[in-house]
Amino acid sequence: MAEDKKEQNTIGDKLIAEACAAYGIDKKYVFASRYDEQAKEAIIVTNGGKRVRFKTGDKVEALGEIAVTGINPAKRKVIAGKEKK
Repeated sequence: MAEDKKEQNTIGDKLIAEACAAYGIDKKYVFASRYDEQAKEAIIVTNGGKRVRFKTGDKVEALGEIAVTGINPAKRKVIAGKEKK
């Protein structure tokens, strides 16, 4: 039973890492992530407030910088989440 949980965690961690690479999300911009065992998909929420779902083999487009970081690169102003002081 405990071995099944460890196996699920490693599968989930690998799928989350694969999803981050596919969407172009750096680990420091991941607000929350989890692996849904029933749907066999990774769910990631970015600091920019974007929620994405990823299954193995999905073809996806990379997210924009604002969706990932929550910061407008042109103005360097926080538009999602709290501004760091």
